[in-house]
Amino acid sequence: MLRPEIALEELFVDLHTSGHWADGKAIADSVLLSDPAEILAAYREAKAVGPVDLSAFYDAHFRPVRTPDESFRTDPRHGPLEHLARLWPVLIRAPDRPDAFSSRISLTRPYVVVGGRFQESYYWDSYFSHLGLLRTGQFAPVRDMLDNFADTIRSVGHIPNGFRTYLLSRSQPPFFASMVRDYGRATGDLQSVYAEYLDAMRMEHRFFLQPQRTVNGLAHYWDEEETPRPEMLGADLELAERVEAPAALFRNLRAGAESGWDFSSRWLSDPSELATIHATDIWPVDLNSILFVTETILSEAASDDPDLSRRYRAAADARAEKIRAGMWDDEKGYFFDRRISRDTLSDRNTAAGLFPLWAGVATQSQADRSADWVRRTLLAPGGLLTTDIESGEQWDSPNGWAPLQWIAIQGLRRYGHDALADDLKRRWLNTCDLIFRKTGKFVEKYNVLSPGDAAGGGEYPLQDGFGWTNGVYQDLSLEETPAAR
Repeated sequence: MLRPEIALEELFVDLHTSGHWADGKAIADSVLLSDPAEILAAYREAKAVGPVDLSAFYDAHFRPVRTPDESFRTDPRHGPLEHLARLWPVLIRAPDRPDAFSSRISLTRPYVVVGGRFQESYYWDSYFSHLGLLRTGQFAPVRDMLDNFADTIRSVGHIPNGFRTYLLSRSQPPFFASMVRDYGRATGDLQSVYAEYLDAMRMEHRFFLQPQRTVNGLAHYWDEEETPRPEMLGADLELAERVEAPAALFRNLRAGAESGWDFSSRWLSDPSELATIHATDIWPVDLNSILFVTETILSEAASDDPDLSRRYRAAADARAEKIRAGMWDDEKGYFFDRRISRDTLSDRNTAAGLFPLWAGVATQSQADRSADWVRRTLLAPGGLLTTDIESGEQWDSPNGWAPLQWIAIQGLRRYGHDALADDLKRRWLNTCDLIFRKTGKFVEKYNVLSPGDAAGGGEYPLQDGFGWTNGVYQDLSLEETPAAR
């Protein structure tokens, strides 16, 4: 598999730092038109003669990634659900043929892409996409997701952040076991589905228990590498000029990307300065809640082996107790991340604090107080705020994201806070409807403080498509009144 950032050496850096490309991912995803060694040799020969026109050199030796969904057009006669029914086939790709001149990781079964600049499968996006696919009876794409993921776990030990070679060194929030359970329940064949994927679920669980990823029984995000992210190399190099320890910065940027919250004041010492990121030094409340669910599912899936089942149940119980005791702020009445080196609670108020409710970790009293806290601090006109800090990062106010709305709604319902959950659902769906009526699109994130305005922030422009928004919208819209919207 091609690692362009390695094979192209200084050419890769020069392309990123040239200023000709607004989005570095376009470079990392480009298809090489010949062997990388030949392209690098041609570049060095050209440089030996004089300055190189990098735009012209790129055009001669590379091809931009193709985005088939660019040709899709909204039919103005269609409402949101009709639009999404037409859109899923556009976001499903045929199996890949191995390509020695591309960073794409080939998959042997069809797969769902996110949309926009993300023309490959991404891990935690797939979980929220699969909600809509299951809700609309599209079981085959979900089965293909599971098989692709299981094959990848068996070959590399984990599911990568996304299916590009430069994303292999990290994963994302580990929803694989939850996907397996959802699929088994939807198809009515849970135990046989568990049996088929048990080895892959166990292997992924072990990945998150590695010593570099788990401290004192709680997991944190990590990345095996401490170099600039190849998809944002120019931006990372520029940021590194402001710190004394670039390697630590790069690893923390990568760990922040593994969290899926790239980026947020949640990970920053100074909410206005990305260079203060310290994601590897935080026990995230959401990650550990997801792993609690994984351990609970593994205990169920291993029911034919009582000793193994008990071990997973004990692991889940121990993790739950650590979350309830160590990530709960009794004064505020809400769950927070915890700083590892200081062994103190974070002061960042985030929607991640509702994951213990979704997971079933919280006590009823904790859930009751959490619902009140969220109603007072994070509930906005258009949905749930990601955080209450406006930092300019995309995983902060005023933005709301579909996965966090869904998690919050399920968690609140689990503890009997149906009125708040229904209110949040209504606000979120209305926000999606408003933007759809204005633009004909479903987008990756929304401005929930001012629902009619576009969301912004982060490292790239607002993207449409958009897998997890589509899936959450369908799941929430169709759960009670299939023909209502």
